[in-house]
Amino acid sequence: MDLFLSYTECMQMESAVRRSTGKNKDGSEVFDWFEKYVLRSKLDVSIDHLELVSFSKCSLLSHGGDARDKHITLLMNAGLLTRQLIDPNMYWFSIPSIGPILKGLSQGRKEVLSLLNRRKYKEMVLSSLEKTRLRLSPLDVRFHLRDLIGSGHIKTVQTPTGLLARVSTD
Repeated sequence: MDLFLSYTECMQMESAVRRSTGKNKDGSEVFDWFEKYVLRSKLDVSIDHLELVSFSKCSLLSHGGDARDKHITLLMNAGLLTRQLIDPNMYWFSIPSIGPILKGLSQGRKEVLSLLNRRKYKEMVLSSLEKTRLRLSPLDVRFHLRDLIGSGHIKTVQTPTGLLARVSTD
């Protein structure tokens, strides 16, 4: 899972850099620094302004220099940081363009559960369920099945005809 997250983070960072800098490479060193030092070392969901400017012994946004507000603004415009409403000196780490993915995840969960709930015994052979095409989600049905099994919404039962997916009643 860590490998997937690292790959996803890298792809999101590359996308954010392309959107923000375009063909102009001004500011790309800010993104490199942010990825190399901030994302790799900061495990919280937020970061303080002072921490962002001076993390450990070195500055996060400019190697050996002072972090400027334009660097923070660049990261915010790229969608990698958002300012907290309660405390203006705190920033949330964010993932750019995550909205459509979360919408697809939510709709896919509902669609799979609805499909199973319409069955007489609220169960279906997993192999035939994996072949169904979802209308409302861009994600694969196997992804949603693993998600629902992992979250406990669906349980699997071994039968002579194969693995059976059943809506959990717990």
